[in-house]
Amino acid sequence: MKQAIFVIEIENILTKIHIDILKNDMKCIKTLVNISTLHNINYCINENEEIPKIFYMKLNEPNGEPKYHDLVSYNANRRLMENSEKIEILDKLSRNIKLLNTVYTENLEKRCRDLNHWINEKIKKLEDRESWGDLKTNSLGIFNDIKNKTQEGLWVCGRKDKLYSPQNAELMKELDDYCEIRDKYGCDLSEDNKDCLKCNKYIMNKKQEFTRKMQCICSNDNCSWTGYTINTKCSLNNMNITFPEINCKGLDKKEELQESVTVIKKYSPLEIGFFILVFFILFYFFTLFLEKVK
Repeated sequence: MKQAIFVIEIENILTKIHIDILKNDMKCIKTLVNISTLHNINYCINENEEIPKIFYMKLNEPNGEPKYHDLVSYNANRRLMENSEKIEILDKLSRNIKLLNTVYTENLEKRCRDLNHWINEKIKKLEDRESWGDLKTNSLGIFNDIKNKTQEGLWVCGRKDKLYSPQNAELMKELDDYCEIRDKYGCDLSEDNKDCLKCNKYIMNKKQEFTRKMQCICSNDNCSWTGYTINTKCSLNNMNITFPEINCKGLDKKEELQESVTVIKKYSPLEIGFFILVFFILFYFFTLFLEKVK
């Protein structure tokens, strides 16, 4: 009779242990899911959603209402032009320059470089072999017309036909864009920056990307990159400053979480339950042994 009661008690205890094991399993799974979610957070910076890309795409958008009627020299020269493609580009230019003091009013020096690069690429495509074609002449006239009409105190974008390194202007433009985005997120300031994880991943990816492109341009050990310089903190001639290494505290916390998971998984709930079960079975046989001794 005593043995039967004891067996029932053992079964009740084992049932409770089984329930506790399931609860612990759920807690462990929840912890792992939370950490997995943490690791899967998108820490990427999407360049297509940043101002450099948005503004440059805006430059090529179709014209709406004409913005050239108040530009004296261009308005006169436009009537003499025959190439419709060049006319369309110059109409866009007259609109685009005016965007700098109306819509895109931040980081005007960079927007001015974007604009000059845009018209330089158009000239390179259509008038590469011409000394002074319609685009070259009238683009300068548009810049000057807008400069003369700009109110005193407002910032003015000047014409720069030799903006970036002529060998690879596109790579320079990409570098200029990267540095603007990097500085926007404060990626070169401190590890306490709230966007540090984004910065860390963005900088590492861009460094690899630029390194590959640089190797395609020049794979020798004595390559010179002094011409690929925007400023002292944005130059392919100094990769360590341009692409700084960041140790984010957020990453350290992720490592701590990984360690905590290792501790949790050192002895799984199933293993703990098994040890408890063996203990009670041994205890049961020990009591039987004591009964027989009595």
